[in-house]
Amino acid sequence: MFKSSVTEIGASAISKKDPLIILFGEEATEELRKVSVIHTVQTEANQVDLNQAQTVSFDDQVYTIEEVGTLANKNFNSIGHVTLNFSEVPDEKDHRIENAIYLAPHELPVLKVGTKISIS
Repeated sequence: MFKSSVTEIGASAISKKDPLIILFGEEATEELRKVSVIHTVQTEANQVDLNQAQTVSFDDQVYTIEEVGTLANKNFNSIGHVTLNFSEVPDEKDHRIENAIYLAPHELPVLKVGTKISIS
């Protein structure tokens, strides 16, 4: 199981208009921090293989991965970055975000500094 903790939430990181959250590790630049949720890995094995049917939890809010973009695993494992998308998976592959995981239910979670993120 992968675990991390939210350490910072950028001023423009969460918008009710856009059902997505940009997640980044501590290496994020100052510009990225403004629009991202920053997290720190808390498990020794920080490599994860994101795949469909896994669950992602934000404290007690549980989501199921519906789709994993082609770049999501590489980016998440190298720099802690993935786009969490809470909208329907587009039918056409060329309309999907390559570094995203699509999650259900299709509503943004409530996040705060200290929120625990787990993937299992």
